[in-house]
Amino acid sequence: MELNPEDVRPLYADRDPVHDFEHILRVMHLAERIACIEGADRAVVRAAALLHDVCREEDHAVASAAFARRWLADRGASPEFIEAVAHAIEVHRFREPRVARTLEARVLFDADKLDAMGIIGLARLFAYSGVHRYPLWRAIGEEETDADSAAHEFFRKIRFLPERMQTETGRRWAEVRLARMRQAIEWLETEIRGEDLEGW
Repeated sequence: MELNPEDVRPLYADRDPVHDFEHILRVMHLAERIACIEGADRAVVRAAALLHDVCREEDHAVASAAFARRWLADRGASPEFIEAVAHAIEVHRFREPRVARTLEARVLFDADKLDAMGIIGLARLFAYSGVHRYPLWRAIGEEETDADSAAHEFFRKIRFLPERMQTETGRRWAEVRLARMRQAIEWLETEIRGEDLEGW
């Protein structure tokens, strides 16, 4: 069963820019590329990517998997296909990791995390800060909360992603994006301190 992205576009209407339909498309494209390299089932990976953030409540991975089971069953998908897609969705979350039993689940996990890295990841960090009215940037060492600023999200979560990736392709690509993101953050901190320009 090959899903058309346009079939799920309405499910992501009125989303914030962090988890909108563009995020879904980016994850889908990354997941399909990893699936091709790693030998995963592309149809399962594609469907899982398209439905992985369809619900946004607290445990959105479990809720999205339950939605995917109903939605795919209504469209005549086989029980085996449905379970493969739902499992991948259930275990894709970083903060509450569950064991990925299939290659397709590992591929989705990596694709989703790759979209949190690099320059696009930095843009999403700032969008998240804006949506939740967090400071644009705050030096590490000041009082921290669970989602204090874009800086804290990077140093608490994102810089550890390469070692958490679950495919060889994902790990390799994560290192590339992390290096790019780290360099951008170093420049950002320099500019925030006003130390990037000569002539003083």
